[in-house]
Amino acid sequence: MKRIWVLIGFLLSSPSARSDEWWAWSSLDLWRNENSKAWLFLGNRLDADDGAYVQIASPRFRQAIQPWLDLGIGLSLLSIEKTQTGERYTQFRPELEVNPHFELSPHLNLEWRNRIEWRLNEGERFMNHRLRNRLQLNWTLKEPCGPLTRFFVSNEFLADLNLKHWTENRLVPFGVTLKSSAHADLDLFYMVLSSRAHSAWQHESILGSYLRVRF
Repeated sequence: MKRIWVLIGFLLSSPSARSDEWWAWSSLDLWRNENSKAWLFLGNRLDADDGAYVQIASPRFRQAIQPWLDLGIGLSLLSIEKTQTGERYTQFRPELEVNPHFELSPHLNLEWRNRIEWRLNEGERFMNHRLRNRLQLNWTLKEPCGPLTRFFVSNEFLADLNLKHWTENRLVPFGVTLKSSAHADLDLFYMVLSSRAHSAWQHESILGSYLRVRF
């Protein structure tokens, strides 16, 4: 167990994992049964150097229609402030998801999230839409190691449907899940965020957390 915590600390504090941004997500389950659930997603994203401070609130619903397939909807409201100019605007974002998932072994599963977002920025036309495709591989430990219950890796491609090309990639080469209480789990992860500006790609390092609370 001590070796695992040393490895986690090294990876999250090493020079290669120094953060350009910090993302903090959380979710609160509002209702659930065997095949569906509703929850509230909240998020904060800060790039103090050259980006924006983003806050998001999003009620979401997901329904299993097959043992291996979920459908989901969301209504997101974002407040976006450009850190260099102080300019602030809101964004309204209806979302639709089609999410297959596959059990590869008793402790290994693959999630494939496919989301389309219709984005309406304040003062603009309703045309700034986006497609997102994320693959995430989860390895759940057979027995928890202290609070540690899971490792995961993921990669997400984002495409601007108006520009008709990929504009962003979010690679998580290392993430862990910690059981913080009987009703809460905490993900900690390191992400490489690649953004396409014109013909060039720029890369940033992200440290993030995701707290999930359920009752």
